[in-house]
Amino acid sequence: MAKVAVMDDLDEKTTAIVDAARTTFLARGFDAASMDQIALTAGVSKRTVYNRFRSKEELFGAAITETCRHLLPVNVSDIEDTLPPDELIRALSRVFVKGILEPEALSLRRIAAFEAERTPAIGKAYIEHGPASMVAECAPILARLAARGHFEIDDPEAAIWQLGALITEPLHTRVLMGDMPSDLDAAIDHQVENGVAAFIKIYSPKN
Repeated sequence: MAKVAVMDDLDEKTTAIVDAARTTFLARGFDAASMDQIALTAGVSKRTVYNRFRSKEELFGAAITETCRHLLPVNVSDIEDTLPPDELIRALSRVFVKGILEPEALSLRRIAAFEAERTPAIGKAYIEHGPASMVAECAPILARLAARGHFEIDDPEAAIWQLGALITEPLHTRVLMGDMPSDLDAAIDHQVENGVAAFIKIYSPKN
């Protein structure tokens, strides 16, 4: 399962290519975006792009990875050490929901959904570099909380998927379809509070 990459780990040209890819995909969509245009925007040769990314699908995955790095705080371990378990989950959930409702994240989700039927690799890249990668990042947090007796969780990854659904729906689908609440921040707070409360109810120790 892919791990969310950090741009600081990439060399200068690769960083430029990924940034150019994000800009180009957002402006033109996947199908109309060309490797030539991405190379031109990045200020590198087409050969340089292909030396680092074997296909446009792989580059789209890199663009998703870069977007995902904004969805969680950098120092999650510091937050984990300073907040009670319930507040930790609320804090991370709020940051995550705000992140996926950012215009760039919504646009990339729409592009992936539109292209996935005729190009399944795009849908697979979105899942692998987006939701599945975030699950892989967050599941160990739940595992540690469960090990300390705060929750009863046998499958942390399945629990993270469930938490994701609880804290995002129906708000995410509404916003994705253009039904923007008049007060987005209040809608996020309401969605997160209800979702986290349901999650805690499901996974709190029964004894």
